[in-house]
This record gives sequence, structure tokens and C-alpha cells, in this order.
Amino acid sequence: MAEPRYSDVIASDLQTGEVAVDRLAAAAPVRPLPWHVRFGLSWSTGAVPVVLILLLGAALGPEGLAVLTPGVLVVIDPVLPVAIAALGILAGLEFTRPAAPHRWSLLGKASIESSFTCALVAIGVWLVIPVFPGVAESDVWLVALMAGLCASMSATLPDADPDRLRPPVIRMRDLDGLLPVAIGAIVLAFIHSFSVLSSLGLIIQTAILALLIAASAWLLLSDSSPSTEQRVFSIAVLLLIGGIADYLSLSALAGGVIAGLFWGYTGGIARDCIERDVRYLRHPLIVLMLLAAGAKTTYSGWILVFAIAYLLLRIAGKLFGSWLARRAPGVSIPDNVGPMLLPPGVFGIAFALDATSMAESAAAVILSATVLGSIGSQLLAALWRPAETHE
Repeated sequence: MAEPRYSDVIASDLQTGEVAVDRLAAAAPVRPLPWHVRFGLSWSTGAVPVVLILLLGAALGPEGLAVLTPGVLVVIDPVLPVAIAALGILAGLEFTRPAAPHRWSLLGKASIESSFTCALVAIGVWLVIPVFPGVAESDVWLVALMAGLCASMSATLPDADPDRLRPPVIRMRDLDGLLPVAIGAIVLAFIHSFSVLSSLGLIIQTAILALLIAASAWLLLSDSSPSTEQRVFSIAVLLLIGGIADYLSLSALAGGVIAGLFWGYTGGIARDCIERDVRYLRHPLIVLMLLAAGAKTTYSGWILVFAIAYLLLRIAGKLFGSWLARRAPGVSIPDNVGPMLLPPGVFGIAFALDATSMAESAAAVILSATVLGSIGSQLLAALWRPAETHE
């Protein structure tokens, strides 16, 4: 009996009004990814080689060859919120894709897994961090919470493949950063004043500014002709979202998500233009972001111990959190979802950079632990089980 083809499965699903993701995944042959892809060292499949770029940034940074000196990093810093905002926009657009099946169910499962990981890492770090020097007693709770939020994210750059051809676990992974981003925006707002009312005002301010910029871009792009003019508007909007967040010391990641959700739900020409142009810019922006993160990483014996604790807690959180998510009602996900969520993606590192301008005293610790933990997570994930991809 011949194996079903993609076209046959899609045609039958269109007739019944359903999208059988599991049947599509079963219909496609799978093959193990090459070792250099699994270890995060290659662009060959379009995935971001997180480990390669982080190591390159560390080698070129002040503690390496000093090509990226502190002066150079200061020049690069204003561009980082733009890269972070681009990630947020892509996450918002990813959630609102019209063809995405079971989005709310997968978001719920992803939130269960990310919340458990965040809580486990935060509690573990809170118990461990007072043992180490270099962190003020008043910053212990902040370091612990930020470490938990960074560790909870496995989301990477959304895939360009149609949603109905992507397994639920992949779409779940790409949604597990939404809840931590929202919580992170609240925490970063609270750092400004340590007042609930002031923090609420900053959060509302962030949302209003992002929505105003998104609505203005939507009006401009809807009336513009298909030309270079649209690309100029898209890039200008991206610069505005990242620049305003940096100027006000707000979360560029949260601002990007809000704008992406707005464009995703309003749809039309604006959504298509923004998604096309942000995807066009995403790789150079992400490379710059990861290079800067690697270059800003500091090293010491106690930071290495802290990073190992972060890594072990993250692995435990992902495995047990995915076990809980599998038992939650909704769309079924495979038994091996835990190891598939171990790769760190890029959102955790983006959030660590997002927090550096607002938590300077603890920024080096948070960023270093996140970078070293991300490298360790990618390497252990590659050793745990060879990833598979559809041909």
C-alpha cells in the first residue's frame, strides 16, 4: 500500500474542514538532523546556530580577542532593542496566523510547561544564589526571577512552513515564550519604582504606545503602493518600537508582541508587509543580538557554578513541565516532548538583554547564566536524542 502524500492529506482535510497535523507528520518521512545542526553550529536548515554565534561573540568580546571592545558594544547597544522587538513581532504574528490549528490549546500547554520551569528555576536559584558573592542581597529575588523567566523559554524563530505541516510540539515550542514575556514586562515595570500603581501605569503606557505605533503603521501601509515605500514604513515602525522601548526603559520584547498581535488580528496588507520585511531582517538582527550577548558574557568560577545550577534546574523544569502539559486537556502531544523543548531558542537570551538596561547591577549575572545555560542546553539536547526533521 502506497504511503499517503501531502497533497492527498491536505485535500481530504480541506473537504472535512479539519487539519490533521498528526496524519501529516506521519505521512512525511523523517531523517536525523546532521550533528552540526543538532549542536547549533550550522545554518543549513535555516535554524539559528545559537551555540556557534554565542561562542563567536565570546571569542571576539573583551574577554577574548577584544575585537568587540566595550566601546564597540556601546555603539551596538541601541540596535539590540530593535532586534528584540523584531522577535516580539514575529511571536505575535505567529500566534495569530489564520491557519494555525489548536492555538489556544497549545498556548495553554506551553504556558503550563513554561510556568513550571520558571517557578522551579526561580526557587532553585533563590536558594542557591545567596551562597555566591557578586550579587547584592536586595537583588537576589530579581536574579532568581529573571533566571526563571529566561530559562522558561524555548521559542526560536518561527518556521516559514505552513502551520498544517508543522507538528503540534513545534508550534507549542514557538508559543511558550508568550506568558514569560508578559510576566517579564510586569517585572521590568516594577523595577522602575517598586510601586504597584506606578508599574501598572508603565505597563499601560507600553501597551498604548505599541498599539499607537502599530495602528499608524497599519494605516500607512494600507494606503501605500507595493514598492520600496512599504519596506521603508515597515523598517521605520520596527525602529520606533525598539527605540521607544529603549528610551523609556520598557520591554522591547513585550512591545513587539503587542504590535504583532495587533497586525495579526487586523490582517490585510499591513500584516503581509510587516511579516515579509521583519522576516527579511530577522537573521542579521538575531546574529547581531547573539554576538553581543556572547561578547557581554563574563566568566568566573562562581558564575560557572551558577550557570551549571541554572542548566540543571532548566532541564528538570522542561522535562517535568512537559510531562504536566501532556496530561492537560486539549490537543495531544508526543511523549518525547520534553527533550524536544530542551534547545534554548533565542527568546531567553533576548529577554536577558532586554533586562540589562533596567537591572544593571544584576545584568551581568543574569546574562552570563542565560548564555552559558543556553549553550549547555543545546549541547545536552543534541546528545539526549538526535532531532528529526521532515524531508
